[in-house]
Amino acid sequence: MDNMIKIERDMTPKLIGETYMKYPTEKSKQRYSFGLYECQYCGKEFEAQSNNIKHGLKSCGCQGKGINKTHGLTQHRFYQTWRSMRGRCINPKDKGYKDYGGRGITVCEEWLDVRNFIAWCEMTYPNIEGLSLDRIDNDKGYSPENCRWVDRTTQALNRRKMKHNKSGFVGVSWNKTHQDWAAYIKVKSKQRSIGTFLTIEEAVLARDNYIIENSLPHKLSTDYKEENK
Repeated sequence: MDNMIKIERDMTPKLIGETYMKYPTEKSKQRYSFGLYECQYCGKEFEAQSNNIKHGLKSCGCQGKGINKTHGLTQHRFYQTWRSMRGRCINPKDKGYKDYGGRGITVCEEWLDVRNFIAWCEMTYPNIEGLSLDRIDNDKGYSPENCRWVDRTTQALNRRKMKHNKSGFVGVSWNKTHQDWAAYIKVKSKQRSIGTFLTIEEAVLARDNYIIENSLPHKLSTDYKEENK
């Protein structure tokens, strides 16, 4: 045990997007490289000269103000929710950017400060396992007025529809003749009917339960994500 090496977490601010050139002040005659960075102590975004980060700048300034001097809010249970939300909305390199920031989905100014977001989460989260943050209107951004906590099925039913499926779910379609929702699945190139249902919710859940009960390798309808444009 005496020979164990303690690995410390790298608290160097993380660059968001690309660096850019600008004049530090109005009287400056030379431009320098700047970037938007994420403080690893408190999660706040701040602008800094790239050279300052390279030479040891470690925070947005919160460490000099006595805020979260040990590890900030990065260990808070809602921190990763905030980080993921913000990343897919403002970072072009994020794998989800094209479906969020790329189509105009933003994070409200209030929630750009992780402390405000976490405060809202603490006030609204119902302490039920399995819930996730969901936008009520998928064409609007993240804000207190447009967000709620829902289970996986509700969130999936609320997402944008798949490009090639009017129902929005793989394996679920509307039967015009019988005026109901049909659930089906392909197994070894053969389509199997799971049943017909009055509501899309019943059809989606029936298909997912069929996959689970029969230990099939298929993706669940509520997990299925297709790239939308």
